[in-house]
Order: sequence, then C-alpha cells, then structure tokens
Amino acid sequence: MELRQSLLPPALDDTLVSRLADLAATLDGSPESACDDMLAQFSQLSGCKIPYSHFQGISGGEEHETWVRRVLISEYAVPTENVTRDELVEIARRAMPQNGFVDHEAYMEILDCNLPETSNLIFYPADYDSSTNTWGDGKMMGEYDPTPEQIIDWKLNANSAE
Repeated sequence: MELRQSLLPPALDDTLVSRLADLAATLDGSPESACDDMLAQFSQLSGCKIPYSHFQGISGGEEHETWVRRVLISEYAVPTENVTRDELVEIARRAMPQNGFVDHEAYMEILDCNLPETSNLIFYPADYDSSTNTWGDGKMMGEYDPTPEQIIDWKLNANSAE
C-alpha cells in the first residue's frame, strides 16, 4: 500500500547526521562544564533542544548515529489528519522489525505519533504478565506473533473503550 508523504520517514541528510553523531559521541561522557558550546551547536544544527543528561550513556545502548536518527525522526514526526485504519496497518507492518524494513524504527515513531503507545504492542501484548511471562490467559510469550491488523485493532478497540 502506498502511504501519504506525511506518513513516511523524513529524508535525513547523511552529512548532517554524521556531524550530529560526532557531537553526540563527544558529549556522551564529557563533563557538563565543557559542553555548552557543543550543546548549542547540536541544538542549532538539529533544531532540537536536548538537555546534556540525554547524551549520557548513549554508547552503552546504541550507536550515536542510530540515536541521532531516532531523535531527528521523533522531532519531525507529527500526527497526520484523518489517518485510516488501512494506513495504520501499513505503518505497523513497516514498523515490525521482522518484516525487514530498514526504517522500521522510524515507522514506530510515526505509528506512535498517530496512535500513541501502539508500537509497544509489536513486542508485548497489552495483557502481558511479566511475573509469568505469559499473555492472553496463560499463553507463553513465545506464542506472541501478532499481525499488523491485530495490533491496530487491539489499540483502536482499547481507545474506543476508554
């Protein structure tokens, strides 16, 4: 299915992403007292106002470039008017890592922007019980393999029940 332009990840300038990743890598672990100029530069280049503390520990969880791409995409993702169920299903399909879309994380941001907290359902059902690692009245998590249609319908039904 074709998606409207507003439902696609933004094109990011690789040179800008690289420069921002270098800044993020330098900020990550540097003393706060030495970071004012770098923070200002990151803010000016990215258009994002991110506090010093958010740069700390990036290297422990992901690559700086991946972090920068995620930050930029979440900054640029905005809700789209009149999103249809079919569009949400297609976004969910593209957001599911197992479906092989390179930009699946960007699609998770777009999905959550248009239907908040939906991407969580890709990995965990709403009724997940961490104490037993089960869902759906006792099914083991290894059995959790929802379709994009199920994810969207669960979320839409939960929203209409609220």
